[in-house]
Amino acid sequence: MADALYTFFNDYIPQHNFLRLLMTIISIAVILMAASVMRRLARRFGRRQNYGPGRIFQVVVVINIIATLFGLLVLGAIWGFTGQGFLVVASSLFAVVGIALFAVWSILSNVTAAFILFFSAPFRVGDRIRVLDGDNTVTGRVRHIGLIHLTLEDGDDHQYTLPNNVLLQRTVIRLAPTKELPCDRKHVR
Repeated sequence: MADALYTFFNDYIPQHNFLRLLMTIISIAVILMAASVMRRLARRFGRRQNYGPGRIFQVVVVINIIATLFGLLVLGAIWGFTGQGFLVVASSLFAVVGIALFAVWSILSNVTAAFILFFSAPFRVGDRIRVLDGDNTVTGRVRHIGLIHLTLEDGDDHQYTLPNNVLLQRTVIRLAPTKELPCDRKHVR
C-alpha cells in the first residue's frame, strides 16, 4: 500500500505541485479554523450582550465573506497567481468596481457603522432612544437594527428608518425605561 502511494505521488504529481497541494490543504484548514473561532467569538459576544439572533447572524455572514476572500487571496499566492497577473486583473476591474463602490458608498458606510454599533452597543432592540438632529429630532423605541438601517417606533406607532451612519454622527440619548416616551409632533399636523 505504501509503495502504491509513493509511486502515485512520484509518477503523477510533480514535487512542486505536491508541496502546493499540501500548502493548500494546510491553508484551507487554518482559514476554516480561524473563521470558526471568529464566528464563535462573535456569537459568544452577541449572547453576552443580549443581541438578537438576526444581528449576530449578520456579523457571522460578514466574517464568512472576509474569510472566503482572504482564502482566495492565499490560494492564489500558493498556486502562482503573480503580482503582474494581479495588476492586470485589478486594473481591469478597478474602473468597474470603482464606479460601483462610488455608487454604493453610503451603503458601505452604513454597514461599517452597523459593526461599530454591534460591538460598542450603545443601545439595543427594545431600548428607547432620542436622536438629536436639530429640527429632525426623532424619539422612539428601537424595533430593528440591521446592516443598513435602524427602525424606531414612536408613541403614536409611527415607524422611522434611520441609516446607521446617522446614529454615529448625531447625539443619541438612551432614555430611561420607566419614564413616559416623549413624542415628537413636528411631523403631525
